[in-house]
Amino acid sequence: MKLKSAVITIIFFIFLGGCSDTEEPKIQDKNLEEASMNFEMNNVKPFLQRISPLVESGFSTEEINQVQEKLEKMEPDDEYEIGRFDIVYRDKKTPLIIKAFIDSPEAPDVYIFTEPDLANQIQEEMIKFADELEAGN
Repeated sequence: MKLKSAVITIIFFIFLGGCSDTEEPKIQDKNLEEASMNFEMNNVKPFLQRISPLVESGFSTEEINQVQEKLEKMEPDDEYEIGRFDIVYRDKKTPLIIKAFIDSPEAPDVYIFTEPDLANQIQEEMIKFADELEAGN
């Protein structure tokens, strides 16, 4: 009887997701898409301010500052989520998830996961932003 109880407990534990990833749902389960780019650390905040108007609500100065603070605390080889926000985009609630990888303290890779149309717009803005930086604007 104890074995049956243990097996049921283990199955229940596995069904609930165990103790791993309970804070961070799998991104691919949300039908989200990624926009990503390597930034110089001092360009992350200006870029996030640039894309903030694409979002109706849920991603303003307070959230941008929160992301920048977490990013600045990261050490080389760190990779984790630095922001998860419930935003409104085109009258629809959707998540905006920001992850970062620090391969060098001056140049983080930033990954933004969100609704596909918004992710595409963000990726386009990343390209424009990089082009402007390269041109010296």
